[in-house]
Amino acid sequence: MKKIFLALMAFLPLLGMAQERIMVIADPHVLPQSLIAEGSEEFDAMMAKQRKMLDLSEAAWHAMMDTAMKYQPSLLLIPGDLTKDSEKAAHELVASSLRALEEANIKTFIIPGNHDIGGNAYRYEGDQKIPVDNLSDAEWESTYSWIYDSVSAKDPNSHSYVAEPLEGLTILGIDGAHNTAGTGWLSDESLAWILAQADSACTKGNTIIAMCHWQILEHFDMQGSLESACRLKNADAIRDSLMHHGVRLLLTGHFHVNGITTFRDTTGLTNDSIVEITTGSPITYPCPYRWLTLSEDRTQISVETDDIMALATQPNLLPYSREWMRIHTQNMIPEMVLRAWRKIDENWDKVAPYISYLPVSAAVIKNALPQTDSARIEITNRYFGSTVIGLYLVHSEANEAQNPKSDSLANEVYNGMDGMVMEICSSNFALTAISSFLSIMAQELARPIVQSLVEDITHYGTARADRTDDLSLILRINEQDEQAIETIQKNTDEIQKIILNGQMYIQNGDNLYTPQGQRL
Repeated sequence: MKKIFLALMAFLPLLGMAQERIMVIADPHVLPQSLIAEGSEEFDAMMAKQRKMLDLSEAAWHAMMDTAMKYQPSLLLIPGDLTKDSEKAAHELVASSLRALEEANIKTFIIPGNHDIGGNAYRYEGDQKIPVDNLSDAEWESTYSWIYDSVSAKDPNSHSYVAEPLEGLTILGIDGAHNTAGTGWLSDESLAWILAQADSACTKGNTIIAMCHWQILEHFDMQGSLESACRLKNADAIRDSLMHHGVRLLLTGHFHVNGITTFRDTTGLTNDSIVEITTGSPITYPCPYRWLTLSEDRTQISVETDDIMALATQPNLLPYSREWMRIHTQNMIPEMVLRAWRKIDENWDKVAPYISYLPVSAAVIKNALPQTDSARIEITNRYFGSTVIGLYLVHSEANEAQNPKSDSLANEVYNGMDGMVMEICSSNFALTAISSFLSIMAQELARPIVQSLVEDITHYGTARADRTDDLSLILRINEQDEQAIETIQKNTDEIQKIILNGQMYIQNGDNLYTPQGQRL
Protein backbone atom coordinates (compact mmCIF):
# COMPACT_ATOMS: atom_id res chain seq x y z
CA MET A 1 0.00 0.00 0.00
CA LYS A 2 2.92 2.32 0.76
CA LYS A 3 4.29 1.80 -2.77
CA ILE A 4 0.92 2.69 -4.27
CA PHE A 5 0.76 5.86 -2.19
CA LEU A 6 4.28 6.90 -3.26
CA ALA A 7 3.50 6.23 -6.91
CA LEU A 8 0.35 8.33 -6.71
CA MET A 9 2.22 11.14 -4.98
CA ALA A 10 4.75 11.13 -7.83
CA PHE A 11 1.92 11.23 -10.36
CA LEU A 12 -0.14 14.00 -8.76
CA PRO A 13 2.00 16.92 -10.09
CA LEU A 14 1.28 15.71 -13.63
CA LEU A 15 -2.44 16.23 -13.12
CA GLY A 16 -1.97 20.01 -13.12
CA MET A 17 0.02 20.14 -16.34
CA ALA A 18 -1.40 22.10 -19.23
CA GLN A 19 -1.08 21.86 -22.97
CA GLU A 20 1.93 23.96 -23.98
CA ARG A 21 2.89 25.68 -27.23
CA ILE A 22 6.51 25.89 -28.37
CA MET A 23 7.87 28.11 -31.14
CA VAL A 24 10.88 26.95 -33.19
CA ILE A 25 13.08 29.25 -35.27
CA ALA A 26 16.19 27.95 -37.01
CA ASP A 27 19.08 29.77 -38.71
CA PRO A 28 17.93 33.40 -38.49
CA HIS A 29 21.49 34.52 -39.42
CA VAL A 30 20.93 38.04 -38.14
CA LEU A 31 23.16 40.69 -39.74
CA PRO A 32 22.33 44.13 -38.32
CA GLN A 33 21.65 46.88 -40.82
CA SER A 34 24.20 48.97 -38.92
CA LEU A 35 26.92 46.78 -40.47
CA ILE A 36 25.72 47.33 -44.05
CA ALA A 37 26.42 50.67 -45.70
CA GLU A 38 23.82 51.61 -48.29
CA GLY A 39 24.96 50.79 -51.82
CA SER A 40 27.96 48.70 -50.69
CA GLU A 41 29.41 46.93 -53.73
CA GLU A 42 31.21 44.42 -51.49
CA PHE A 43 27.95 43.47 -49.77
CA ASP A 44 26.18 43.06 -53.13
CA ALA A 45 29.02 40.84 -54.40
CA MET A 46 28.77 38.67 -51.28
CA MET A 47 24.99 38.41 -51.58
CA ALA A 48 25.19 37.29 -55.21
CA LYS A 49 26.88 34.04 -54.18
CA GLN A 50 24.34 32.66 -51.70
CA ARG A 51 20.71 31.82 -51.08
CA LYS A 52 20.36 33.68 -47.73
CA MET A 53 18.54 37.01 -47.93
CA LEU A 54 20.85 38.61 -45.40
CA ASP A 55 19.68 42.10 -46.27
CA LEU A 56 16.30 41.12 -44.80
CA SER A 57 17.66 39.24 -41.78
CA GLU A 58 17.14 41.97 -39.19
CA ALA A 59 13.60 42.66 -40.42
CA ALA A 60 12.79 38.93 -40.43
CA TRP A 61 14.19 38.57 -36.90
CA HIS A 62 12.02 41.40 -35.57
CA ALA A 63 9.00 39.87 -37.34
CA MET A 64 9.69 36.58 -35.53
CA MET A 65 10.01 38.37 -32.20
CA ASP A 66 6.73 40.22 -32.83
CA THR A 67 5.07 36.89 -33.64
CA ALA A 68 6.33 35.38 -30.40
CA MET A 69 5.08 38.37 -28.41
CA LYS A 70 1.69 38.18 -30.12
CA TYR A 71 1.06 34.45 -29.59
CA GLN A 72 2.91 34.03 -26.28
CA PRO A 73 4.29 30.49 -26.60
CA SER A 74 5.59 28.91 -23.41
CA LEU A 75 8.99 28.32 -25.02
CA LEU A 76 11.07 29.52 -27.96
CA LEU A 77 13.74 27.09 -29.19
CA ILE A 78 16.49 28.12 -31.63
CA PRO A 79 18.87 25.37 -32.84
CA GLY A 80 21.76 27.60 -33.86
CA ASP A 81 23.11 30.08 -36.40
CA LEU A 82 21.62 33.09 -34.69
CA THR A 83 24.02 35.39 -36.56
CA LYS A 84 25.61 35.73 -39.98
CA ASP A 85 29.17 35.15 -38.80
CA SER A 86 29.32 35.67 -35.01
CA GLU A 87 29.29 39.48 -35.17
CA LYS A 88 29.14 40.84 -31.62
CA ALA A 89 26.70 43.51 -32.77
CA ALA A 90 24.41 40.76 -34.09
CA HIS A 91 24.60 38.79 -30.84
CA GLU A 92 23.83 41.94 -28.87
CA LEU A 93 20.74 42.54 -31.02
CA VAL A 94 19.59 38.92 -30.65
CA ALA A 95 20.28 38.80 -26.91
CA SER A 96 18.33 42.04 -26.34
CA SER A 97 15.30 40.59 -28.15
CA LEU A 98 15.44 37.31 -26.25
CA ARG A 99 15.70 39.13 -22.92
CA ALA A 100 12.53 41.00 -23.83
CA LEU A 101 10.80 37.65 -24.42
CA GLU A 102 12.06 36.43 -21.04
CA GLU A 103 10.54 39.48 -19.40
CA ALA A 104 7.26 38.58 -21.13
CA ASN A 105 7.49 35.10 -19.54
CA ILE A 106 8.53 33.37 -22.80
CA LYS A 107 11.47 31.14 -21.92
CA THR A 108 14.10 30.79 -24.62
CA PHE A 109 16.68 28.06 -25.18
CA ILE A 110 19.38 28.24 -27.85
CA ILE A 111 22.39 26.24 -28.94
CA PRO A 112 25.31 27.53 -31.06
CA GLY A 113 25.72 26.76 -34.75
CA ASN A 114 28.74 27.03 -37.01
CA HIS A 115 28.09 30.76 -37.65
CA ASP A 116 27.78 31.80 -34.01
CA ILE A 117 31.27 31.62 -32.49
CA GLY A 118 34.65 32.82 -33.74
CA GLY A 119 33.77 33.51 -37.38
CA ASN A 120 35.05 36.13 -39.81
CA ALA A 121 32.85 39.09 -38.90
CA TYR A 122 32.69 42.17 -41.12
CA ARG A 123 30.87 45.39 -41.82
CA TYR A 124 30.40 46.35 -45.44
CA GLU A 125 31.28 49.79 -46.80
CA GLY A 126 31.65 50.59 -50.48
CA ASP A 127 34.04 48.13 -52.05
CA GLN A 128 35.46 47.03 -48.69
CA LYS A 129 34.59 44.59 -45.95
CA ILE A 130 36.06 45.78 -42.67
CA PRO A 131 36.67 43.34 -39.78
CA VAL A 132 34.54 43.85 -36.67
CA ASP A 133 34.53 42.14 -33.28
CA ASN A 134 33.19 38.61 -33.22
CA LEU A 135 31.93 36.50 -30.33
CA SER A 136 34.55 34.19 -28.83
CA ASP A 137 33.82 30.75 -27.44
CA ALA A 138 34.43 32.07 -23.93
CA GLU A 139 31.79 34.79 -24.40
CA TRP A 140 28.92 32.58 -25.62
CA GLU A 141 27.50 31.68 -22.21
CA SER A 142 28.00 35.14 -20.69
CA THR A 143 26.21 36.77 -23.64
CA TYR A 144 23.21 34.53 -22.99
CA SER A 145 23.81 34.27 -19.25
CA TRP A 146 20.16 34.22 -18.15
CA ILE A 147 19.58 31.12 -20.29
CA TYR A 148 22.55 29.24 -18.85
CA ASP A 149 21.64 30.41 -15.35
CA SER A 150 18.27 28.69 -15.76
CA VAL A 151 19.52 25.25 -16.85
CA SER A 152 19.55 22.24 -14.53
CA ALA A 153 23.06 21.13 -15.48
CA LYS A 154 25.77 22.02 -18.00
CA ASP A 155 28.36 19.86 -19.72
CA PRO A 156 31.84 20.90 -18.50
CA ASN A 157 33.32 20.16 -21.94
CA SER A 158 30.96 22.06 -24.23
CA HIS A 159 27.98 24.43 -24.29
CA SER A 160 25.59 21.47 -24.01
CA TYR A 161 23.05 21.62 -21.20
CA VAL A 162 19.87 20.11 -19.79
CA ALA A 163 16.85 22.11 -18.63
CA GLU A 164 13.35 21.38 -17.31
CA PRO A 165 11.39 24.52 -18.18
CA LEU A 166 7.97 22.79 -18.05
CA GLU A 167 6.52 20.00 -15.96
CA GLY A 168 7.26 16.67 -17.59
CA LEU A 169 9.56 18.16 -20.26
CA THR A 170 13.34 18.02 -20.55
CA ILE A 171 15.21 20.18 -23.07
CA LEU A 172 18.56 18.65 -24.03
CA GLY A 173 20.80 21.19 -25.78
CA ILE A 174 23.52 19.45 -27.81
CA ASP A 175 26.48 21.66 -28.76
CA GLY A 176 28.34 20.43 -31.84
CA ALA A 177 29.92 23.79 -32.69
CA HIS A 178 33.63 23.15 -32.30
CA ASN A 179 34.82 23.60 -35.88
CA THR A 180 34.55 26.89 -37.76
CA ALA A 181 34.98 24.99 -41.04
CA GLY A 182 31.34 24.02 -40.61
CA THR A 183 31.57 20.39 -39.53
CA GLY A 184 29.85 19.61 -36.24
CA TRP A 185 31.10 16.98 -33.82
CA LEU A 186 30.74 15.76 -30.25
CA SER A 187 33.57 14.58 -28.05
CA ASP A 188 33.17 11.20 -26.38
CA GLU A 189 33.03 12.98 -23.01
CA SER A 190 30.22 15.29 -24.12
CA LEU A 191 28.22 12.44 -25.66
CA ALA A 192 28.55 10.42 -22.45
CA TRP A 193 27.31 13.43 -20.47
CA ILE A 194 24.36 13.93 -22.83
CA LEU A 195 23.34 10.27 -22.63
CA ALA A 196 23.51 10.36 -18.83
CA GLN A 197 21.16 13.36 -18.83
CA ALA A 198 18.79 11.53 -21.19
CA ASP A 199 18.78 8.53 -18.83
CA SER A 200 17.97 10.81 -15.90
CA ALA A 201 15.07 12.40 -17.80
CA CYS A 202 13.70 8.98 -18.72
CA THR A 203 13.88 7.88 -15.08
CA LYS A 204 11.68 10.84 -14.22
CA GLY A 205 9.26 9.89 -17.00
CA ASN A 206 9.91 13.19 -18.80
CA THR A 207 9.47 13.77 -22.50
CA ILE A 208 12.81 14.81 -24.03
CA ILE A 209 13.20 17.37 -26.79
CA ALA A 210 16.83 17.33 -27.93
CA MET A 211 18.16 20.27 -29.92
CA CYS A 212 21.29 20.38 -32.09
CA HIS A 213 22.30 22.69 -34.94
CA TRP A 214 23.55 19.94 -37.22
CA GLN A 215 21.31 17.22 -38.54
CA ILE A 216 21.80 13.77 -37.07
CA LEU A 217 19.39 11.83 -39.33
CA GLU A 218 19.46 11.91 -43.12
CA HIS A 219 16.48 13.54 -44.83
CA PHE A 220 17.18 11.92 -48.18
CA ASP A 221 19.53 9.06 -48.97
CA MET A 222 23.22 9.87 -49.35
CA GLN A 223 22.60 13.41 -48.04
CA GLY A 224 25.59 13.13 -45.72
CA SER A 225 27.82 11.89 -48.55
CA LEU A 226 26.74 14.63 -50.96
CA GLU A 227 26.92 17.36 -48.31
CA SER A 228 29.16 16.04 -45.54
CA ALA A 229 28.93 19.18 -43.37
CA CYS A 230 25.14 18.93 -42.97
CA ARG A 231 25.34 16.16 -40.35
CA LEU A 232 27.33 15.70 -37.18
CA LYS A 233 30.46 13.63 -37.50
CA ASN A 234 29.65 10.00 -36.59
CA ALA A 235 25.97 10.94 -36.91
CA ASP A 236 24.68 7.36 -37.31
CA ALA A 237 26.32 6.20 -34.08
CA ILE A 238 25.09 9.29 -32.21
CA ARG A 239 21.59 8.76 -33.61
CA ASP A 240 21.52 5.19 -32.32
CA SER A 241 22.93 6.17 -28.93
CA LEU A 242 20.34 8.90 -28.43
CA MET A 243 17.54 6.63 -29.59
CA HIS A 244 18.52 3.80 -27.24
CA HIS A 245 18.75 6.25 -24.32
CA GLY A 246 15.18 7.40 -24.69
CA VAL A 247 15.51 10.43 -26.98
CA ARG A 248 12.57 10.28 -29.38
CA LEU A 249 12.59 13.82 -30.80
CA LEU A 250 15.37 15.99 -32.25
CA LEU A 251 15.14 19.61 -33.42
CA THR A 252 17.81 20.67 -35.91
CA GLY A 253 18.55 23.32 -38.53
CA HIS A 254 21.66 24.07 -40.61
CA PHE A 255 20.33 22.82 -43.98
CA HIS A 256 17.78 25.65 -44.44
CA VAL A 257 15.09 23.20 -45.62
CA ASN A 258 12.01 21.95 -43.77
CA GLY A 259 12.16 18.21 -43.28
CA ILE A 260 10.89 15.60 -40.85
CA THR A 261 12.25 12.09 -40.93
CA THR A 262 11.86 9.00 -38.76
CA PHE A 263 14.46 6.30 -38.12
CA ARG A 264 13.36 2.95 -36.71
CA ASP A 265 15.48 0.24 -35.15
CA THR A 266 14.89 -2.84 -37.32
CA THR A 267 17.55 -5.02 -35.68
CA GLY A 268 14.93 -6.88 -33.68
CA LEU A 269 16.62 -5.90 -30.43
CA THR A 270 14.21 -3.02 -29.69
CA ASN A 271 11.28 -1.21 -31.24
CA ASP A 272 12.92 2.15 -30.64
CA SER A 273 12.52 5.04 -33.08
CA ILE A 274 13.65 8.64 -33.30
CA VAL A 275 12.17 11.60 -35.21
CA GLU A 276 14.16 14.59 -36.41
CA ILE A 277 12.44 17.87 -37.22
CA THR A 278 14.67 20.15 -39.28
CA THR A 279 13.36 23.68 -39.71
CA GLY A 280 14.28 25.97 -42.60
CA SER A 281 15.58 29.51 -42.23
CA PRO A 282 13.34 32.61 -42.06
CA ILE A 283 15.63 34.25 -44.65
CA THR A 284 15.60 31.34 -47.13
CA TYR A 285 12.55 30.42 -49.25
CA PRO A 286 9.84 29.83 -48.10
CA CYS A 287 10.91 31.65 -44.87
CA PRO A 288 9.47 29.13 -42.37
CA TYR A 289 9.20 28.64 -38.64
CA ARG A 290 7.46 25.94 -36.59
CA TRP A 291 4.93 25.50 -33.82
CA LEU A 292 4.98 22.45 -31.54
CA THR A 293 2.00 21.78 -29.28
CA LEU A 294 2.78 19.52 -26.34
CA SER A 295 -0.18 17.63 -24.90
CA GLU A 296 -1.09 17.82 -21.23
CA ASP A 297 0.16 14.29 -20.53
CA ARG A 298 3.36 14.98 -22.56
CA THR A 299 2.81 11.92 -24.75
CA GLN A 300 1.88 13.77 -27.93
CA ILE A 301 3.43 16.61 -29.94
CA SER A 302 1.66 18.15 -32.90
CA VAL A 303 3.76 19.98 -35.49
CA GLU A 304 2.62 22.93 -37.61
CA THR A 305 4.65 25.00 -40.06
CA ASP A 306 4.12 28.68 -40.87
CA ASP A 307 5.95 30.99 -43.26
CA ILE A 308 6.69 34.70 -42.96
CA MET A 309 4.50 36.12 -45.71
CA ALA A 310 5.45 39.79 -45.56
CA LEU A 311 7.94 42.24 -44.09
CA ALA A 312 7.68 46.01 -43.90
CA THR A 313 10.54 46.24 -46.39
CA GLN A 314 9.23 43.38 -48.57
CA PRO A 315 5.42 43.04 -48.55
CA ASN A 316 5.38 40.11 -51.04
CA LEU A 317 7.99 37.97 -49.32
CA LEU A 318 6.89 34.52 -50.52
CA PRO A 319 7.13 35.14 -54.30
CA TYR A 320 10.16 37.39 -53.76
CA SER A 321 12.03 34.72 -51.78
CA ARG A 322 11.16 32.04 -54.35
CA GLU A 323 12.59 34.13 -57.18
CA TRP A 324 15.64 34.94 -55.07
CA MET A 325 16.16 31.22 -54.50
CA ARG A 326 15.79 30.45 -58.21
CA ILE A 327 18.35 33.06 -59.25
CA HIS A 328 20.86 32.33 -56.51
CA THR A 329 20.67 28.56 -56.89
CA GLN A 330 21.87 29.19 -60.43
CA ASN A 331 24.81 31.12 -58.98
CA MET A 332 25.56 28.26 -56.58
CA ILE A 333 25.65 25.59 -59.32
CA PRO A 334 29.39 25.86 -60.14
CA GLU A 335 30.38 25.14 -56.54
CA MET A 336 27.82 22.33 -56.30
CA VAL A 337 29.04 20.83 -59.59
CA LEU A 338 32.69 20.80 -58.57
CA ARG A 339 31.83 19.27 -55.20
CA ALA A 340 29.93 16.47 -56.97
CA TRP A 341 32.81 15.83 -59.40
CA ARG A 342 35.25 15.69 -56.47
CA LYS A 343 33.07 12.99 -54.94
CA ILE A 344 33.35 11.03 -58.19
CA ASP A 345 37.14 11.43 -58.18
CA GLU A 346 37.42 10.36 -54.55
CA ASN A 347 35.28 7.25 -55.06
CA TRP A 348 36.43 6.22 -58.53
CA ASP A 349 38.06 3.04 -57.24
CA LYS A 350 34.55 1.76 -56.46
CA VAL A 351 33.59 1.90 -60.15
CA ALA A 352 35.99 -0.84 -61.29
CA PRO A 353 34.00 -3.81 -59.89
CA TYR A 354 30.90 -2.69 -61.82
CA ILE A 355 32.66 -2.75 -65.20
CA SER A 356 35.21 -5.57 -64.71
CA TYR A 357 33.56 -7.67 -67.46
CA LEU A 358 33.46 -4.86 -70.06
CA PRO A 359 35.97 -4.52 -72.93
CA VAL A 360 37.27 -1.24 -71.47
CA SER A 361 38.98 -0.44 -68.18
CA ALA A 362 37.91 2.03 -65.51
CA ALA A 363 40.95 4.12 -66.46
CA VAL A 364 39.72 4.48 -70.05
CA ILE A 365 36.34 5.74 -68.84
CA LYS A 366 37.94 8.12 -66.32
CA ASN A 367 40.22 9.60 -68.99
CA ALA A 368 37.18 10.33 -71.16
CA LEU A 369 35.54 12.40 -68.41
CA PRO A 370 35.96 16.18 -68.49
CA GLN A 371 39.16 16.96 -66.60
CA THR A 372 39.16 20.72 -66.00
CA ASP A 373 36.84 22.60 -63.64
CA SER A 374 35.53 24.76 -66.45
CA ALA A 375 34.70 21.76 -68.65
CA ARG A 376 32.96 19.99 -65.79
CA ILE A 377 30.87 23.04 -64.94
CA GLU A 378 29.94 23.64 -68.58
CA ILE A 379 28.76 20.11 -69.43
CA THR A 380 26.94 19.58 -66.11
CA ASN A 381 25.21 22.94 -66.24
CA ARG A 382 24.12 22.29 -69.82
CA TYR A 383 22.46 18.96 -69.02
CA PHE A 384 21.31 19.59 -65.42
CA GLY A 385 21.27 23.33 -64.71
CA SER A 386 17.53 23.97 -64.86
CA THR A 387 16.81 20.57 -63.27
CA VAL A 388 19.00 21.33 -60.25
CA ILE A 389 17.14 24.61 -59.72
CA GLY A 390 13.78 22.84 -60.00
CA LEU A 391 14.81 20.12 -57.54
CA TYR A 392 16.13 22.68 -55.07
CA LEU A 393 12.86 24.60 -55.14
CA VAL A 394 10.77 21.43 -54.77
CA HIS A 395 12.98 20.24 -51.90
CA SER A 396 12.67 23.63 -50.20
CA GLU A 397 8.87 23.46 -50.46
CA ALA A 398 8.98 20.03 -48.68
CA ASN A 399 6.67 17.03 -49.02
CA GLU A 400 8.20 16.41 -52.44
CA ALA A 401 6.01 13.38 -53.16
CA GLN A 402 2.93 15.65 -53.22
CA ASN A 403 4.50 18.08 -55.70
CA PRO A 404 3.31 17.44 -59.28
CA LYS A 405 6.70 18.59 -60.61
CA SER A 406 8.69 15.87 -58.81
CA ASP A 407 8.23 13.03 -61.30
CA SER A 408 9.09 15.18 -64.31
CA LEU A 409 12.20 16.50 -62.54
CA ALA A 410 13.34 12.94 -61.82
CA ASN A 411 12.91 12.09 -65.49
CA GLU A 412 14.92 15.19 -66.39
CA VAL A 413 17.74 13.86 -64.23
CA TYR A 414 17.76 10.49 -66.00
CA ASN A 415 17.48 12.07 -69.45
CA GLY A 416 20.29 14.48 -68.59
CA MET A 417 22.50 11.61 -67.47
CA ASP A 418 21.77 9.79 -70.72
CA GLY A 419 22.68 12.84 -72.79
CA MET A 420 25.85 13.62 -70.86
CA VAL A 421 27.11 10.00 -70.94
CA MET A 422 26.46 9.79 -74.68
CA GLU A 423 28.39 13.01 -75.29
CA ILE A 424 31.34 11.90 -73.17
CA CYS A 425 31.47 8.52 -74.89
CA SER A 426 31.28 10.03 -78.40
CA SER A 427 34.94 11.08 -78.26
CA ASN A 428 36.17 7.49 -77.78
CA PHE A 429 35.31 4.69 -80.24
CA ALA A 430 35.63 1.93 -77.61
CA LEU A 431 33.20 3.76 -75.33
CA THR A 432 30.72 4.55 -78.08
CA ALA A 433 29.99 0.84 -78.47
CA ILE A 434 28.98 0.51 -74.81
CA SER A 435 27.57 4.01 -74.23
CA SER A 436 24.00 2.78 -73.80
CA PHE A 437 25.08 0.33 -71.12
CA LEU A 438 27.11 3.00 -69.31
CA SER A 439 24.14 5.35 -69.40
CA ILE A 440 21.85 2.74 -67.86
CA MET A 441 24.46 1.92 -65.21
CA ALA A 442 24.87 5.61 -64.29
CA GLN A 443 21.11 6.07 -64.03
CA GLU A 444 20.71 3.00 -61.83
CA LEU A 445 23.47 4.19 -59.50
CA ALA A 446 21.74 7.55 -59.17
CA ARG A 447 18.17 6.22 -58.97
CA PRO A 448 18.02 5.45 -55.20
CA ILE A 449 19.23 8.97 -54.36
CA VAL A 450 16.95 10.71 -56.88
CA GLN A 451 13.89 8.68 -55.94
CA SER A 452 14.57 9.11 -52.24
CA LEU A 453 14.48 12.87 -52.82
CA VAL A 454 11.47 13.17 -55.12
CA GLU A 455 9.41 10.52 -53.30
CA ASP A 456 10.48 11.94 -49.91
CA ILE A 457 11.47 8.49 -48.63
CA THR A 458 14.59 7.91 -46.56
CA HIS A 459 16.28 4.50 -46.62
CA TYR A 460 14.65 3.94 -49.98
CA GLY A 461 13.90 0.28 -50.74
CA THR A 462 14.92 -1.02 -47.28
CA ALA A 463 13.11 -2.23 -44.18
CA ARG A 464 13.63 1.25 -42.69
CA ALA A 465 11.95 3.04 -45.61
CA ASP A 466 10.08 6.05 -44.22
CA ARG A 467 8.02 8.95 -45.50
CA THR A 468 7.10 11.42 -42.75
CA ASP A 469 5.06 14.55 -43.43
CA ASP A 470 7.56 17.42 -43.47
CA LEU A 471 5.14 20.18 -42.48
CA SER A 472 2.33 18.94 -40.29
CA LEU A 473 1.91 15.81 -38.20
CA ILE A 474 1.19 14.41 -34.75
CA LEU A 475 3.91 12.48 -32.94
CA ARG A 476 3.26 9.96 -30.23
CA ILE A 477 6.19 9.90 -27.82
CA ASN A 478 7.25 8.18 -24.60
CA GLU A 479 5.32 5.06 -25.51
CA GLN A 480 6.59 1.64 -24.52
CA ASP A 481 6.95 -1.00 -27.23
CA GLU A 482 4.33 -3.75 -27.57
CA GLN A 483 6.51 -6.37 -25.91
CA ALA A 484 6.92 -4.14 -22.85
CA ILE A 485 3.16 -3.57 -22.70
CA GLU A 486 2.52 -7.31 -22.91
CA THR A 487 5.03 -7.95 -20.11
CA ILE A 488 3.37 -5.35 -17.90
CA GLN A 489 -0.10 -6.72 -18.48
CA LYS A 490 0.87 -10.40 -18.01
CA ASN A 491 2.91 -9.95 -14.85
CA THR A 492 -0.18 -10.27 -12.66
CA ASP A 493 1.71 -11.10 -9.46
CA GLU A 494 3.05 -7.55 -9.20
CA ILE A 495 0.43 -5.58 -11.12
CA GLN A 496 -2.24 -3.57 -9.37
CA LYS A 497 -4.86 -1.50 -11.19
CA ILE A 498 -5.66 1.94 -9.85
CA ILE A 499 -8.54 4.26 -10.73
CA LEU A 500 -7.64 7.92 -10.44
CA ASN A 501 -9.99 10.70 -11.55
CA GLY A 502 -11.92 8.20 -13.64
CA GLN A 503 -8.82 6.90 -15.45
CA MET A 504 -7.31 3.45 -14.92
CA TYR A 505 -3.55 3.18 -14.33
CA ILE A 506 -1.35 0.14 -13.82
CA GLN A 507 1.26 -0.10 -11.10
CA ASN A 508 4.13 -2.52 -11.67
CA GLY A 509 6.58 -2.43 -8.78
CA ASP A 510 7.43 1.22 -8.17
CA ASN A 511 6.37 2.30 -11.67
CA LEU A 512 3.01 3.65 -12.82
CA TYR A 513 1.78 3.06 -16.41
CA THR A 514 -1.17 3.89 -18.61
CA PRO A 515 -3.08 0.83 -19.93
CA GLN A 516 -1.19 1.39 -23.23
CA GLY A 517 2.15 0.88 -21.49
CA GLN A 518 3.36 4.48 -21.20
CA ARG A 519 5.36 4.93 -18.02
CA LEU A 520 4.42 8.00 -15.99
